[in-house]
Amino acid sequence: MGRALRPVSVAGIEFDALINESRSLTADTPEYPIETGFVVSDSIILKPQILSMTLFLTDTPVSWRQRSGGGQGRVQNVINRLEEAYFKRELVTVITSDKTYTNMTITAITITKSTETGYAREIPITFKEVLVTRSETTTIPAAYGKSGATGAN
Repeated sequence: MGRALRPVSVAGIEFDALINESRSLTADTPEYPIETGFVVSDSIILKPQILSMTLFLTDTPVSWRQRSGGGQGRVQNVINRLEEAYFKRELVTVITSDKTYTNMTITAITITKSTETGYAREIPITFKEVLVTRSETTTIPAAYGKSGATGAN
């Protein structure tokens, strides 16, 4: 990874450092057996992408202090905000130095205290893209006829 031009942020919460990041893109190819003994496929179904990161957070940031400030309780405040987004099932935007991910939901978050990190936290967090659909209603012209035995619209 090169030098980041901006901090990683989740739902507007900026973190001190990105320790690691991985993105998973997967697809399903349904298979259908046919009479001749072969299996055929006729489509590719893209699954929502998965983003996993380990983020670092302290009360006294060095990298992005001018942007995110610091102070006693910053770590606990950020943890509370992450938990709130998780329990409210909010869609969040995740911004990294490489890409912006929208319509993401937190699927896993681990908050661990250790003597190695002291008041700081390494926070492994996993996001899954939520594919949002929309519905439309349309009017069928009378020229197409009515449906069913009743002939209702």
